[in-house]
Amino acid sequence: MARRDDPGAAEHNKRKRPARPAPPVTTTREALLVDGSDQLFRELIDNLMTMSQQLQTLRAHLARRLGVSEPEYRVFLAVAQLQGDGGVGIGGVARHLAVSGAFVTMIVQRLARSGHVEKRASPIDRRGVLVRLTAQGARMMAEFAPEPQAINDELFGDVSSAEFRLLADLARRFVAGGERALAVSRLRELSSTRAGQSSGGKHGA
Repeated sequence: MARRDDPGAAEHNKRKRPARPAPPVTTTREALLVDGSDQLFRELIDNLMTMSQQLQTLRAHLARRLGVSEPEYRVFLAVAQLQGDGGVGIGGVARHLAVSGAFVTMIVQRLARSGHVEKRASPIDRRGVLVRLTAQGARMMAEFAPEPQAINDELFGDVSSAEFRLLADLARRFVAGGERALAVSRLRELSSTRAGQSSGGKHGA
């Protein structure tokens, strides 16, 4: 009879243990699997989640440095980028930021009260409103420019020109894929809810 501290017995017992089944892969697309494993895919998702958190933290830092809230910073920056010579409409800012027009209207009102932006009636549609930076807002943006420049230069410091163009294209496709994935998620949740209600109805009083 083998002793408990016998290495051979321990190895024998280890071999007798049934192997634990591997967890299901988190994607079935062959392009995302390496030798049938989703390990690299899961690593990518983890890195994207980490980068998303980093970007949110950096954006909040820039907002604090400018003396505005994070939503105000997003709208202020969008107006500066989109205003052109005559200003930008509320809808244009909303589409650029993928938010509602009501949200942009609320933030623009705050920025107008603080003197960052100004509103004027659209010469094409008198019911519409165009937004642009005030002289104070434009001066603040120019003086503030070194802050995002330093952060973005460091954030993408290891990326070449060709890699950057590829990354920009991939990001656009990720966003489009994200919209499709959200639609699938909502549909599956709705189907599950309906199935649960139907099952509950069958077994009810």
